[in-house]
Amino acid sequence: MNLVRSHAAARCRRRHACLGLILATTLLAACGPTPPAAAVNPAARLYAINCSGCHGAAGQGVRGMQPPLAGTPVPNGEADVLLAWVMYGRRPAALPRGQYAGVMPQFAYLKDEDLAALLTWVRASFGNRAAPVTRSMVAAARLAQPGH
Repeated sequence: MNLVRSHAAARCRRRHACLGLILATTLLAACGPTPPAAAVNPAARLYAINCSGCHGAAGQGVRGMQPPLAGTPVPNGEADVLLAWVMYGRRPAALPRGQYAGVMPQFAYLKDEDLAALLTWVRASFGNRAAPVTRSMVAAARLAQPGH
């Protein structure tokens, strides 16, 4: 009987220790620095998931491979040109062939609202100051695509 009580007491102590550890971790996390933008902004999260691997976390690009997004003509230019590039991989005139070896993946599979939020975020981040991209702009770009 004492052995059963001893095991039960040990399980109870382990359970309390685990709960204490979880509580302490939660409290320490709450005292930490402000979470990165991707943790609190859905558009920044979309960028982190879909774009940062090639264009970098700060939009700096990769020399000779992927163009920067910070302060460059394509994200700051006409929204329809940016949409054609992001959705269908149509290279903008402002991005000459041969300058970057990478190929732009096509993100037309993203929802209109997600593309609008993502591109609006890019156009307002990294020092960019371009007008927002709306859901209706994304929808129009889909309709303009041959075969749609």
